[in-house]
Amino acid sequence: MNEEKLSGAIGLAPGLLVAAVGGGGKTSLLRALGAECFAAGARPVVLSSTTHIFSPAPPEETHLCLGEAGRLAARISGRQPWTAPVTLARRRVGETVVPGAPHERKMKLRGFDSEEIEQFRRSEGALLVEADGSRGLPVKAPGPEEPVIPPGTDIVLGVVGLDALGSPLDEDHVFRPGRLSELIGLPAGAPIDAAAVARLAAHPEGLFRGAPGGARRYIIMNKCDKIDSMENLERIGYIISKAALSPGGPADGILFTECLPSGLRVVNRAP
Repeated sequence: MNEEKLSGAIGLAPGLLVAAVGGGGKTSLLRALGAECFAAGARPVVLSSTTHIFSPAPPEETHLCLGEAGRLAARISGRQPWTAPVTLARRRVGETVVPGAPHERKMKLRGFDSEEIEQFRRSEGALLVEADGSRGLPVKAPGPEEPVIPPGTDIVLGVVGLDALGSPLDEDHVFRPGRLSELIGLPAGAPIDAAAVARLAAHPEGLFRGAPGGARRYIIMNKCDKIDSMENLERIGYIISKAALSPGGPADGILFTECLPSGLRVVNRAP
């Protein structure tokens, strides 16, 4: 298929709120989506979190504003000529190791309560929210109090890293492996395959747990560089779509994406 922009593939119009949940890669995905929206003319493009998010750092092109939600909401309503997307957070909470880069540390930021996020929505802008954490692991099972999806969310992106496929169901590859094993009926240590991802996406306590009833839901199979052929991507999409796509399943589509230095690519979609 011809490559398309993620914003177009998910129908991201001005004024909508997008929440990303699931496995690793959410921060990079949302920042690439934010850059895409900014290039298309959305103002302001706001990135935030209902949990924690890494602070942007060079060469990432984004402003960073810290403070209470009401004050920041007033700031983005002003006439400031934003030259890049803006990341909003309550405060810094300290440095932590970057997943996948044990010798690199970045500042973590505390986000806002889910009910506060709505204050950042603007009719000509884009509001992109990271709604849970995964310690950088490619696949996860939600905990009892997550994800923390804002009630007004229009689009939910359920992210799974394609590097999860073929990996064993264990603590090195899965966030909350015991809970994932319970949800999808796969024993500890067994290899994760596309059918396991399908069961996670379809389960009411799985990938889209807590998504608002009226929100559009897309399964984002990220890191397409981990799969060696388009034929394999199409096979994976077919297996997941049988269980997880509407009308029988909760998702409206499956998108295969890749974050590159040049931007975000939608490599394939199902159906």
